[in-house]
Amino acid sequence: MSNEQLFANGRIAVLSNKLLTADKYIRLTECGNLAEALRTLGECGYSAAAAESDYEQALRAELDELLAEIKELCANVNALKYLLCKYDYHNAKVLVKGKYMRRDFTAYCFENASYQPAAMRDLINNDDYGKFSRNMAEACDSIDARFADGDRSPQTVDRLLDKAYFADLARYAKASLSRLMSKLSEQYVDYTDLTLVMRMHKLGIDAAEADKWLIDGGSIGRKTLLGLWSGELSVSDLPEEWRGICSGVDSERRYASMRNRLIEEYADPLTLQPALKYFYAKTDETELVRRILADIKNGTDKEKIKERLNAK
Repeated sequence: MSNEQLFANGRIAVLSNKLLTADKYIRLTECGNLAEALRTLGECGYSAAAAESDYEQALRAELDELLAEIKELCANVNALKYLLCKYDYHNAKVLVKGKYMRRDFTAYCFENASYQPAAMRDLINNDDYGKFSRNMAEACDSIDARFADGDRSPQTVDRLLDKAYFADLARYAKASLSRLMSKLSEQYVDYTDLTLVMRMHKLGIDAAEADKWLIDGGSIGRKTLLGLWSGELSVSDLPEEWRGICSGVDSERRYASMRNRLIEEYADPLTLQPALKYFYAKTDETELVRRILADIKNGTDKEKIKERLNAK
């Protein structure tokens, strides 16, 4: 391991102590309204929260701070690209849709992803994709061609960029030379494919359309996935760890738990593992905060919010 990563892991130990603790989550659930909850978040270290009336903006700002941190905490260049990739593609989707709607959506982008939002917007608006990854560039070209042919569906934008996103994840994971990164990539593909199949089966989407959305690179074969869609196979035919995911009950949390267990299996303070553990712990934290704030905004009973919190 590089000295740079060793130094970063020391910083990560300090930053990890700043993650929200159980008592702070409880304090948040006790807030009577959204404004009070945002003030409480500010007191708990979410620097933008107290100043924001829109909790999504506040949480996006918190994640932006995390992206700035991880650029300094992850010395493995390709592992860093893997972690930033989700936010690069979020921005790409937002800006491509803005291009065709003739709107400027840079305010909904992450500032600390790989590309500065205004610069990315200008490149996309000018059909200039040479600075993007090959996969992202090819997806943007395909979207332009389909738009010209009359296919102007937002779902087409999502599907083509999602395919490119997972292709880039696999590429970065392999280039990182980290077994953990490769396992994370494979596991994420499996989770995405299974949730897609269950959702499309419920919606009655035909096999040809379902097949177009599936992602390559997971451990669960396409034949198995389409068998689940058609009903020829059942959830019981899957490895046990995936059966709960297919129930559709809190599948995001179930997946996060699986991912975190995988990261713990590779625990080693002399590798990039502490950076990955911290990064995902923080993203899990912001997602849980989002759920709590949404419940508070919707007037959900406090005891129910606490029940959900205890089930995390």
